[in-house]
Amino acid sequence: MLKGKISRKKFTVLTVILVIAVGAFYLWRDLHLSAINKIPIPDLVVENIEIERMISGKKWKLISPRVEHKDGIVYGSSMDVTITDPAGKVTHIYADNGTFTRENNDLSLTSADGVMKEAAKEYNLKSGNVKYEASAERWHFDDGVRLTDGRMVINGKKGYYDTKSGECRLTDGGTITWSDR
Repeated sequence: MLKGKISRKKFTVLTVILVIAVGAFYLWRDLHLSAINKIPIPDLVVENIEIERMISGKKWKLISPRVEHKDGIVYGSSMDVTITDPAGKVTHIYADNGTFTRENNDLSLTSADGVMKEAAKEYNLKSGNVKYEASAERWHFDDGVRLTDGRMVINGKKGYYDTKSGECRLTDGGTITWSDR
């Protein structure tokens, strides 16, 4: 072993120098961390927020217990969205999380459940992923979609709803079931 070839005093000095060198290396590394620049830091974090905004003549209200704003995109958890249009149609959507792009007012929601009420009609919606394209005023549904009104059930993998024309389509096929109740 190395200890037998050098004196005990030299071995102790070499050990102390090695411990100091290792300690200095770790101290230098900690002081010069470049990874800190790679950690995404939000511009703003807000808890228990309620945002109201007019989009395409409709009043949008977004409620979330926590949102982060980064690079023009609002990231929210447990988002509740209420859309009220001048004709009286009210849509409530509840999602596990979502994003809202401030530049173009687009919205993306995950695990969404919704209710749309207009006049005497009520529609219930469930979808894995929902995206609202504000410029076209069109909702896109992905990862399964289910729409019911009490008498009719529409199921499919993907689809969209155009709010301007009222057109609703299942793009990957689906089923519609009616009831006489």
